Amino acid sequence: MKIATRTALIYAILTAGILFMFAYVLYVVSEKNREDEFNDRLGYKVIWRSEFIFDVRISDEKIRELHQRNQKLLNEADISVYNSKKDLTFTDIPPLKSNEKYLDKIIKSNKNRIFWQQGDRQYIAIKFKSAGEDYYIIGSAVDVTGNAHIAEFKKDIIIIYISSVIVIFIIGFLFSYYTLKPLKDIILQIRDISEHNLNKRLDIPKAKDEIYELTETFNSTFNRLEKSFNNHKQFVTTISHEFRTPLSILIAELELAKELNVTLDDYKLSIDNALQDANDASELSSALLDFARASYDVSQISFANIRLDEILAEAKLALIKKNTHYKIGINYISNDEEESNYDWYGNPYLLQVAFSNLMENACKYSEDKSCRVEIEAHSQSIKIRFIDHGIGISEQDLSKIFELFYRGSNKNFEKGNGIGLSIVKRIVEIHGGNLYVDSKISKGSIFTIEFSFKNKKAV
Repeated sequence: MKIATRTALIYAILTAGILFMFAYVLYVVSEKNREDEFNDRLGYKVIWRSEFIFDVRISDEKIRELHQRNQKLLNEADISVYNSKKDLTFTDIPPLKSNEKYLDKIIKSNKNRIFWQQGDRQYIAIKFKSAGEDYYIIGSAVDVTGNAHIAEFKKDIIIIYISSVIVIFIIGFLFSYYTLKPLKDIILQIRDISEHNLNKRLDIPKAKDEIYELTETFNSTFNRLEKSFNNHKQFVTTISHEFRTPLSILIAELELAKELNVTLDDYKLSIDNALQDANDASELSSALLDFARASYDVSQISFANIRLDEILAEAKLALIKKNTHYKIGINYISNDEEESNYDWYGNPYLLQVAFSNLMENACKYSEDKSCRVEIEAHSQSIKIRFIDHGIGISEQDLSKIFELFYRGSNKNFEKGNGIGLSIVKRIVEIHGGNLYVDSKISKGSIFTIEFSFKNKKAV
């Protein structure tokens, strides 16, 4: 069942319940008013007939004859008259056995009249005095006209009630359809968007309501999807190209060794070249795996309480172990010596990869193969600077160095794959930090990572 139909149905059911209660109360009140009004008229009729019986001295048969004649025209009340000893002195119709119960009730009570009903006939018992004696009169009649009006009223209420529920359902359905039409339009627009036209966006409504927010959210999601999809395509394309080069060289080197090598030295040289190409492919695959890890959904990455200075030290030791000629120094610049200032909440492996990449780049592009690291802790932030005195980065390259596989004008100075800085930027972002770079040609570069405690992830 669609939302419009379900909403209209629920709306109709709730409204039908309210209308039913209203109609029921209206019917009960009308019936009560009819009953009270007829009881008043019944009382007048019974008293009038009682006075007629006691004041006009005619025979009982004549009174009954007059009563029957008037009853056909006026719907007169039937009465039964009892004396103080509960003896029946006059009656229009054979009295019911239940009269004795109500006769006792009126005698014992302090009331002058009581009312009750049996079936369609309404009854009244009253106390009446005549010639100094007490009499008890029980009268009854059927409110033919009132019952007919109530029956017609009940019929009208049922017809109006059913008609109202149907009308309410139709109005509710039209209202729901009109209200949900923007959602239907959004659904139709989303169906037209696929991987082949991810640049397409939803039409934004003018009214800034919930539909506007939903449309904005969808468009924002599509922006991220398009960016991710384009990055994925570019990533796959570039990977295939980047891997093809070292693998092609490796295959060519081995084929040449097989066909042309004669001496042992030739074979050793070919094996050394093949190992170098294999190492290049291994480094590329490791860098791509690190980039993939850094591109995970943040919710899928495990975080823990760490010390940033310890991660820096571990990254330094691992890098020097791999490149013994690198010179890396870590300097603490802080006015506050509290150890807790270096505490952070993050993924130790990813942060070590980021720090290692920045230190390796500083050493690679410096003549003296050195890097100075400064860690500065304050009450609100932690800054880590990676400083080198190398060849620097041109202004033209500064805006692109964080793009995947981008290599600037310094690519001929040292080999690389253009992945490292992309990994660093992504890792810093998922840890709530910012990455800045300041560089001048032939003077060196300073890469600064700033972690602000207001962006620190909750433990």
